[in-house]
Amino acid sequence: MFQDKQSQIGKMNRYGKIYTKMLIVTAISAVPLFMWLGVWAFIPWGIIWALSMYFAVQVEKVKKDNDVQTYKEIVAFSEGKLLDDIQKQREIGKRPYQKIFLVIGSALITFVVCVLIGFLMHIFMN
Repeated sequence: MFQDKQSQIGKMNRYGKIYTKMLIVTAISAVPLFMWLGVWAFIPWGIIWALSMYFAVQVEKVKKDNDVQTYKEIVAFSEGKLLDDIQKQREIGKRPYQKIFLVIGSALITFVVCVLIGFLMHIFMN
């Protein structure tokens, strides 16, 4: 049991690191690829995006298999710790609210990235 949990922790940490790096590459590569390749940039950029989504799904599978969703649960799990029953119930109660903040935060980050890409395209096209 302990070995399996260590394996799950290792998987989540490894997949999380790969996902983070792939997400950064996806965001940074968009403008240069589309400037150099035009419409053909959808092919390499789509591959990079698909790889990053693959690792995102892998992280979510590990989280689901181990019933960790909130930030506190994820941190405790990645450190190999367990929350007591009271803490676990409190975290379960926070899940709906954290989902709302996640959606709002994602929308804001997407907006900022789109504005920056538009700004960069405007600078480089003129």
